[in-house]
Amino acid sequence: MPLHAPSISSHLSTLLDEKFCISLIDLSGHLTYVNQNFCVLTGYSEDELIGRTWGKLNREFSIEETLYILKRHFVHETVYQEAIQIHSKSGSVHWLDIAIVPIYDTIGDLTGYLSLDIDVTGSKMVSNEYAKTRIDLQNFKYALDESAVVVITNPKGVITYVNNRFCTLSEYSRQELIGKTHRVVNSGTHPKSFFADMWNTIQSGQVWRDVIRNKSKSGNFYWVHTTIVPFIGSDGKPFQYISIRQDVTSQMEAEKSLELALKNDFSTTVKNLQNAIFKYSLDENDQIHITLLEGKVAEQLGITADTLNQLASNKGFTLSTFKRQLLGALLGRVGQFEIDYQSRTFLVYLSPIFEGENVVEVVGTASDITDRKEAERLVEHMAFHDHLTGLPNRRLLKQTVEDLIETRLNNREPFALLYMDLDRFKNINDSMGHYVGDQLLKAVGARLQTLVRQNDLVGRLSGDEFLILCSSTTKQGAQMVAKRIVDEVSKSFLIDYLEIFIAPSIGISMFPDDGAQYDTLLRNADSAMYLAKQSGKSTYQFFTEELYKDLMERTLIEMELRQVLHKEELSLHYQPQYEFNTGNMIGVEALVRWQHPSRGMIPPGQFIPIAEETGMILAIGLWVLETACRQAKEWQDLGHTSLLMSVNVSLRQFKSSSFVTDVKDTLHKTGLLPHYLNIEITESMTSDVDYCQNILQELREIGIKISIDDFGTGYSSLSYLTKFPLTHLKIDQSFVRELNSNSVIVKAIIDLAKNLHLRVIAEGVETHEQAEFLKKLDCDEAQGFLYSRPVPPNELLQLFTTI
Repeated sequence: MPLHAPSISSHLSTLLDEKFCISLIDLSGHLTYVNQNFCVLTGYSEDELIGRTWGKLNREFSIEETLYILKRHFVHETVYQEAIQIHSKSGSVHWLDIAIVPIYDTIGDLTGYLSLDIDVTGSKMVSNEYAKTRIDLQNFKYALDESAVVVITNPKGVITYVNNRFCTLSEYSRQELIGKTHRVVNSGTHPKSFFADMWNTIQSGQVWRDVIRNKSKSGNFYWVHTTIVPFIGSDGKPFQYISIRQDVTSQMEAEKSLELALKNDFSTTVKNLQNAIFKYSLDENDQIHITLLEGKVAEQLGITADTLNQLASNKGFTLSTFKRQLLGALLGRVGQFEIDYQSRTFLVYLSPIFEGENVVEVVGTASDITDRKEAERLVEHMAFHDHLTGLPNRRLLKQTVEDLIETRLNNREPFALLYMDLDRFKNINDSMGHYVGDQLLKAVGARLQTLVRQNDLVGRLSGDEFLILCSSTTKQGAQMVAKRIVDEVSKSFLIDYLEIFIAPSIGISMFPDDGAQYDTLLRNADSAMYLAKQSGKSTYQFFTEELYKDLMERTLIEMELRQVLHKEELSLHYQPQYEFNTGNMIGVEALVRWQHPSRGMIPPGQFIPIAEETGMILAIGLWVLETACRQAKEWQDLGHTSLLMSVNVSLRQFKSSSFVTDVKDTLHKTGLLPHYLNIEITESMTSDVDYCQNILQELREIGIKISIDDFGTGYSSLSYLTKFPLTHLKIDQSFVRELNSNSVIVKAIIDLAKNLHLRVIAEGVETHEQAEFLKKLDCDEAQGFLYSRPVPPNELLQLFTTI
């Protein structure tokens, strides 16, 4: 519903701030307020955002078009929802699920819009899979609203949602119910122990069912058959309850009317009732005898009192639950139970009729609850199964494994968890679309089910991650299953006439050796899966303690790396590059170093891959570029004007939409002229020929030099080199190190460079013999330990005397 400015309670404001990214925009589309979550997500401060539009977060965002859409939308609707993409200050991409409502002043004039946003990037919920889920949920909600009362409460029982049927039945408006508990409709009929039992049941995660008598706003009483389903959070505790109710007032009133009409024309009274009504007692042989069966349900099913009497006399019926319930009511117990008959489900109530202390007969009713049971089954299935593949979801997997652990704690019988991830699945989603990706996930899930035993379990955790429980197996048995899965899943899948190949990486943890708790086993299997990916993918690995220590070390480095720029722990060392013909230093390569306050110097090979994987390389790479250019300008100001500064860029930097702009801004900020900067890219960055050609051409047009680093180790086509505006080729040190066996390759690289009018730099030169050989091959430049190790700026000054 529309909001009226400016009153929001402090409790509600605190809750919103904890859960959402919040922003306010005025009628011209400018931001007038953002909360701390919004600033943290985008990387911008409040001052950088206030007064700006959402176009700051996405250059393709048209604020005029958005305002027009909102204006048209709120003519008939109260909430606008959409999934949008934004770019944070660091350049990383986020997907937001936004909900926008209009804000009105006290006289009803529109003053702006409030946006409540949730970051859904990690859960991949911006896929078609998410859209399908929304449609499924809307259809399901419509079905429930048409057939039942639906109420949602928080863990304390406070109502957070009601449907129209509840408002109609209770005679309260939605505003009178939201924020209250069910005490508002309490009739005082039931004792406190009744509700205590209900709370004990649902707080333990179990479904509760019973009949409750409530009171409407006008004072009328009504009965509802109630099913409460708890939804469990990741901490194992319910985070909300969904109640599904059916009005059974007429049925309950009918039962009371029956008691009053027992001595009247009972049959005439009940013939037109929807429910089945029956009476029975014990005959002279102490056998159950049905004396009456009426009602439209009985008529529809084609059953009579004689039909039931024949069933009751059947020997196979002697120990049935139905017969035990009937006999229990004859002993004075009120009965309530469910029974399936002819593909329908009935709820049966049994009410003993006393004369003095003796039961003379029993009156029963049978209500058709087939639709309600189907709705309950759907709710429970959605709570425990993945909506896309139909496989058990994370919740059911956890419950199953924990139950298995409880039964194995004493005998320590082993079982295995296989954590499987699909290699390069994101590429299929990006290139072929989410529909194909969804169909592939369904096909993988179906194939996995054919590869395990009947007692094993295959489930989907999220995205392209699956979990396989091998309930009884040794380490050797788990290895055989993992190998079979790798072999079979690696075979092609036919999706809409497309032959698609995907390969799995599997991590394996064993109970009890690798853990005696579900979370521990899952974490260790996940860790082993990452080791499998690092080992070349399309394979499997068992969890080991050494692996755990390595991953813990990696995690600590990742956490500390996020603060490395803020704490100013990074520095640049520079390795000089010498010209063979003159012997002069003509350039340097900037190399980043991390001086940790307690760990000491952390090698680049240990933290650069982590920075690449997490995206932190964007901020670090920009810092390296700016620091190197500023240092080069300082050396020029000291008179060293012929020095070329070489800076390596990562693949993520090179693919960033702001890369060329960042380079230009850095040169402008530091004052370094473009022809003194050399950008080094790796051979793998040239795989996208058109993109690479366009970016390099932009850099060359302003005078920046371009080098291919580690040339000869990649897989690019030599024909593409003629398309790129390069200035240098850099021979990888692996060829220089084994120069005797690689002399033909090195000569071919140098000849190729000369034919393309490129300068050649050899890196990793460590001996005079290597230097002399390279010089004879007409190599232009060299760098390596023979001349100098990478050194800090102040030490490099001492080498300038040789220029």
